[in-house]
Amino acid sequence: MQVLFLIPLLLGVVLGNIVPKLCDNGTGQCKQLSDCPTIFHNLAEIGPFVKYCDEFNDIVCCPLPINMQSQEQPFSAGARLRKFEKECRRYNEIRASCRSTPFIVGGVKAEGREFPFMALLGQRRKNSSKTQWDCGGTLIHPKFVLTAAHCLETSETKAQRLDPNYDSPKYVVRLGDLDYNSNTDDAQPQDFLVVNYVVHPGYGEDDFTGGRFNDIALLELDKEATFNEYVAPACLPPASGNEYLQVTAAGWGATSEGGKSSSHLLKVTLDRFGEQQCSERLSHKIDVRTQLCAGSRSSSGDTCYGDSGGPVFVQHPVYTCLKHVIGITSYGIVCGVRGLPSVYTKVHLYTDWIENIVWGE
Repeated sequence: MQVLFLIPLLLGVVLGNIVPKLCDNGTGQCKQLSDCPTIFHNLAEIGPFVKYCDEFNDIVCCPLPINMQSQEQPFSAGARLRKFEKECRRYNEIRASCRSTPFIVGGVKAEGREFPFMALLGQRRKNSSKTQWDCGGTLIHPKFVLTAAHCLETSETKAQRLDPNYDSPKYVVRLGDLDYNSNTDDAQPQDFLVVNYVVHPGYGEDDFTGGRFNDIALLELDKEATFNEYVAPACLPPASGNEYLQVTAAGWGATSEGGKSSSHLLKVTLDRFGEQQCSERLSHKIDVRTQLCAGSRSSSGDTCYGDSGGPVFVQHPVYTCLKHVIGITSYGIVCGVRGLPSVYTKVHLYTDWIENIVWGE
């Protein structure tokens, strides 16, 4: 992994100067467009995603660093919560504490307990104590992990599923790890067998472009995970997440094109790319309803082989210790090229499908 965020408020004017006001649930601050370099220098590309406090006067909701974002906005009074939103509230009550550190652009190691929802998906050969870790995933329930369909349904994995050299059940999941090659890192791993998995019925691959669609799947674990500081779920998103100009990705994937995977969990902050630029860079169109593009305009930050199935996520607007997983790492062309985005499956459109399987509704 090439390491590997608006309900507007009224503005006050004092002697011609804008009084800074928080916007979009405290994740941004109302500023003149020229005073918000994140938006100003990328307006041509991110225009569709920009939120305004006062569009007539070019006052934008400028994203704040994640460690400065307010987390005090409650859910709307009387609003009917979906099952997964109720579960998210329950998850927050379970979390007694958490690490809350700013995300750093450019490819750095994650800290222990920083992303307790991260899952490793691997395969174990018979008569071997070693696991081949192939993909990532996101814990969303004590017994379910969200991942990418292609981690389970490629021609290679289908062949391996029939290979007598692999144990049955073939897939294993690890939660709560940081560096899978270390016994002295800040981690408390929990290992599971995958007793069932469900690939989205619409999953498919385009042999001509190399693209994938409906690239999403669920893994059912053989037992419930024990929640603690090291293992805790992320929340499903209540909306598309199109308003977020930056997202964070994490995983144990390769650190360069053709390079080795990282045994230590890595994280990266990625910029959103608009539909037009994404299509131009990838030389094919994506489905903006079900996919999003993200990469880096200023560095080689990216996701890579082995990060597949892992999440792209943002800070929960209400709960400091929780994250919203808005995307799943799906595919790209070449890892780590500045200005060349990768493609991620949007999670929002699939929440009904996920709820039906995970919570039986």
